[in-house]
Amino acid sequence: MDKIMPIVAIVGRPNTGKSSLFNYLVGQRKSIVDAMEGVTRDIVSGTSKHAQYPRFMVWDSAGYLETEDTIDSLAQIKINYAINHADVVLLVVDAQNAHPLDDELALMIKKSNKPTIVVANKADNRSYEMTSAEFYSLGFDKMVPVSVVQKVGLSTLLEAIESRLYNIKAVFIGNDDEAAQTEETRIAIVGRPNAGKSMLLNTLLGYERMIVSPIAGTTRDATDEIIYHKGTKIRLTDTAGIKRNAKIKDDIEYYATVRSAQAIEHAEVTILLIDAHASLDEIIRHDKVLANMIQEKKRAMVIALNKWDLLKTDENSGKENQDLMKEMELKIRKALPEFNYAPVCFISGKDNYKTDVLLETAIKVKEDFHHRVVTGTFNNWLAKNFIEYEGEKAASRLKIYYASQVYTAPPRFVFFVNKKDNIRKDFPRFLENKMRVAFEFSGVPITLTFRERDEDRPTKKRSSTKNNNNSKNHNNRKR
Repeated sequence: MDKIMPIVAIVGRPNTGKSSLFNYLVGQRKSIVDAMEGVTRDIVSGTSKHAQYPRFMVWDSAGYLETEDTIDSLAQIKINYAINHADVVLLVVDAQNAHPLDDELALMIKKSNKPTIVVANKADNRSYEMTSAEFYSLGFDKMVPVSVVQKVGLSTLLEAIESRLYNIKAVFIGNDDEAAQTEETRIAIVGRPNAGKSMLLNTLLGYERMIVSPIAGTTRDATDEIIYHKGTKIRLTDTAGIKRNAKIKDDIEYYATVRSAQAIEHAEVTILLIDAHASLDEIIRHDKVLANMIQEKKRAMVIALNKWDLLKTDENSGKENQDLMKEMELKIRKALPEFNYAPVCFISGKDNYKTDVLLETAIKVKEDFHHRVVTGTFNNWLAKNFIEYEGEKAASRLKIYYASQVYTAPPRFVFFVNKKDNIRKDFPRFLENKMRVAFEFSGVPITLTFRERDEDRPTKKRSSTKNNNNSKNHNNRKR
């Protein structure tokens, strides 16, 4: 099991530059940055990306404010959680504008007794650097003026973080991210708003990591966490609910959708979460858009019908429940016929019903995603099944000479044939289905490419022209 990385939590009131600082520390634009208050809601996590300094986990939290709004109130609870579970706290303030909420948040942090650094952001010139000294009044012994936008003071901040981590003996020395990622299964949970993605992640983690609310659009940032299932390390990413382009109302929803799309690209397996109460028409009009996105990005897919607790009653017998599952799977297959290769699971994130089956299915699909068929085995299978394939016309005949799997993750096969014009439109899908049965590519997109055997050979046109010229010269000499 991995060593535990120390956690550095970033807290502060809205619009002090917390998310910008987070993005700098993790080396990517992972947290959404916008001038509107309350953009960040859940804790967004990432790993620091500065080779000359010790590695640590970074948590970006919601902006601290006084509110009666339901979602914002839940976000404030998450701030307290971040402070209590962090090894070091960064209190980010606006160097150009002190505020009474800074003092309130400082009192909250002091109750936790955590090592704290005051980060006076937006110190864009020398005068602001000088006036930042007033933030020592918050009661902490370390204050660093920085400008994230202008990249000023950030090395000093990293040194201060390193010093605090050494003082509490929380320094982590581990493998780099690329090496670590080869040992984990990367799974993204995607779906429409209110499909139950955040509740599913909380259930799998065993605690309330994400804010869960019936209000659509609660989750905005793509958030990932590590879990272990039967010895397998899994990186789970919860994404914002993805809407159709026509329904995206503002920049925040747009960037949330972009982050979700990036999470799909980074994953190996995507769990498409569908509300079990969704009608056939809703699945076709909305969930099919997400399935197409997953397929376009060439990711493996597992379909999960969530909220099964609302369909399965205590009165249902085992047989009645199985019959209901068969009925619902037929509905999914009818709505998404192009994705019949994706396994379907029936779960309840709320009741933790069959979530272990979902994880085991996703792990199996990941193995298929990386599976490579030995060239000899594959060609022996072709020899028994598809050496000659009759087309619609008696005179038309396709011959497959040999084939090879050239890529994994996702699998791609190249077939060398006598003539590509002999390939019927339905043949690639027919061949793909046969391959799935023979080699168990469950939930995995397969790419088939056809080439004529001498397609890549250089033409002899130039040499024949040269021979003709030589013949003419020879004839001229004879004359």
